Amino acid sequence: MLQLVAERELVEPGPAGRGGRGRAAIRPLARMSETSWIGAVLGVAGILVVWELLAVFVFAGKHIMPTPVGVLDGLWSNRVLLRENAGITIAEAAQGWLWGNALAVLLALVFVVSPPVEAALLRLAIASYAMPIIAIAPILNIVFGGDKPKVVLAAMSVFLTTLVGMSAGLRSADRTSLDLVTAYGGGSWGAVVKVRLWSSLPSLFAALRIAAPAALLGAIIGEYLGGTRGLGVAMINAEQSLDVTRVWSIALFASALAGLGYAATSLVGRFAMPWATALPPAAHVVSSGSRNRGRLYRAGRSLMFLVLSVAITVLLWTAFVKLLHLNSYFAKTPADVWRYLTQGPSAAADRSTILSQLTVTLRDASLGYLFGTVLAVAAAMTVVTSRTVEATFMPVAVVLRSVPLVAMTPLIALAFGRGLVSVTVIAGIVTFFPTLVNVVQGLRSAPADSLLLMRAYNASKWKILAKVQVPSALPSLFSSARIAAPGALLGAVLAEWLSTGKGLGFYMLESSTESQYNALWSGVATITVVSVAIYALVGVLELPVLRRFGSVAA
Repeated sequence: MLQLVAERELVEPGPAGRGGRGRAAIRPLARMSETSWIGAVLGVAGILVVWELLAVFVFAGKHIMPTPVGVLDGLWSNRVLLRENAGITIAEAAQGWLWGNALAVLLALVFVVSPPVEAALLRLAIASYAMPIIAIAPILNIVFGGDKPKVVLAAMSVFLTTLVGMSAGLRSADRTSLDLVTAYGGGSWGAVVKVRLWSSLPSLFAALRIAAPAALLGAIIGEYLGGTRGLGVAMINAEQSLDVTRVWSIALFASALAGLGYAATSLVGRFAMPWATALPPAAHVVSSGSRNRGRLYRAGRSLMFLVLSVAITVLLWTAFVKLLHLNSYFAKTPADVWRYLTQGPSAAADRSTILSQLTVTLRDASLGYLFGTVLAVAAAMTVVTSRTVEATFMPVAVVLRSVPLVAMTPLIALAFGRGLVSVTVIAGIVTFFPTLVNVVQGLRSAPADSLLLMRAYNASKWKILAKVQVPSALPSLFSSARIAAPGALLGAVLAEWLSTGKGLGFYMLESSTESQYNALWSGVATITVVSVAIYALVGVLELPVLRRFGSVAA
């Protein structure tokens, strides 16, 4: 049935009308390929022109942005250095990508079959993503040594993104098909194998596209904060020698590698699921049993699983410190953090300091998230209405996502100042890419019948977008918010740590340099708890919004 729908979409002509609307719904592959190449060339040319103008007229004399010609010369001059270090970083990123995505897919399968397990472990998964990498990387280097910390950081960078995407895809399965499997005696795992896995592929590949640049960045951050080899180490050496051109050359080279990973994943996805655009959007199912049991039952159940999640997190944290025999001077347990914040003569002052710094970080992250989300949604709506715009703009977006922010943050601070603007830019960059990819996927998952009906009434592209595609993309927008909102918080912490001298990020930096490890771990715990709370808040807002716009299946 899916194949028939896909074939109809590919070959069925639209109704005749103005502007040649009677032509086939999809252009010939040769023309599509030609348009994509032209758009990609235009996109690259546009980047180079803007880059040249900024370097010559805006940042001239500041020694923070070389011209494109200077960076290309730096790429050639440092080709041996790049070749020697690229293989190391790629190997670390590939291992992290494999382990992080494999664990995420397996856990998503368990979650969809056993919701109680999801309720107990999901917050732990969020916590692993929400921990500020810049603060925990030195600890991982002490614990593991060698290349393992970089692999772990790369895996952490992709884990939650793929878990959320895979979970949403598994739950987007057609309800009739699931009922049919049940009617023939199939169980939960039978439904997964026969229906849910196939329905999850579009969302999975959307997540994997995001994961490709993320894994590379995770490996580079690990090298930057405690490695002895790799592109991250080469970058920090260039910064320490004030060689700005080499910094940009390494960043551009890393962006190109990340872009290749994104393109390769997209290509595999296109060949693996040519029917994907004909699939219905993700449906959010609310069971009648859960609906009928009342708010008190649901609140009690949520509270029970929250307590269970906290207990599991505390046990694993304590076990991590105790079983690995970490030095208690720098490795703190939950009990240590609790005592620091609740006992002693300075506990009240410490709590007050953390809360005041957290307020600054939340303000910075909120502005960055809003800025990045608005730009991403506008860009996604433009991309889906024009293949030329898509081919022109998406390479720019991939490059933007692929820039190693941990190395470029000081340069961004020099360009925009060490204040709110630079933090907003960094948090916006972190927010922009996952939101763009997921919303584009959501806009393209609009029901085929609804699209055909709108075309039959000669509706314009923008009316189809507003009436059909935007409501269909709301589940994808909320899925991206689960990643982007905590990500914006981590982006704000990164900017504060490296440049602004304000907020919780700077508080953790100060604590680290002064060997105040109780304060450092308290800051990490605070950021993690707030990120989990933001994730939960997105879930609370999601259901009523989707019900209002008809995106929830009863």
